[in-house]
Amino acid sequence: MSDTFLTATGTLRYSPALGKTGHTRRDGGSTQWWLIVDCDPELGRYLRHQFLLGHRRTRALQSPLWGAHISAIRGERPPHEALWKRCDGETVEFEYDPAVRETEGFVWCPVRCGRLLALREELGLPREPQPPLHLTIGNANRGD
Repeated sequence: MSDTFLTATGTLRYSPALGKTGHTRRDGGSTQWWLIVDCDPELGRYLRHQFLLGHRRTRALQSPLWGAHISAIRGERPPHEALWKRCDGETVEFEYDPAVRETEGFVWCPVRCGRLLALREELGLPREPQPPLHLTIGNANRGD
């Protein structure tokens, strides 16, 4: 990780739909118990462009289905279901490391956000998600 973290904001989205497929994922799973932070599309575009430049314009990225986002809860049914969606649409501030990483074709930036960790705890989930919080910006597995 670099020592530089930048601040940005995004919008909390509970059980986000996947366009025309509703809540059904490509792998057959559901997005019903997901909480994401919907981030500025321009942030995602900028970071994907930096990735392209860093690879001498030889590796373009496909945008994620939800655009640039942070997955705070990934299919974990919370023990305190009554609190689900109570913060839907709220703005949350987070910090991200602009040094882009890649894992198995998925491209991301590390994130710090106490508010998201607190939301997980309020819902009865472990404070730290696995994998840790990160800003998903693209996919190098284009399938072309």
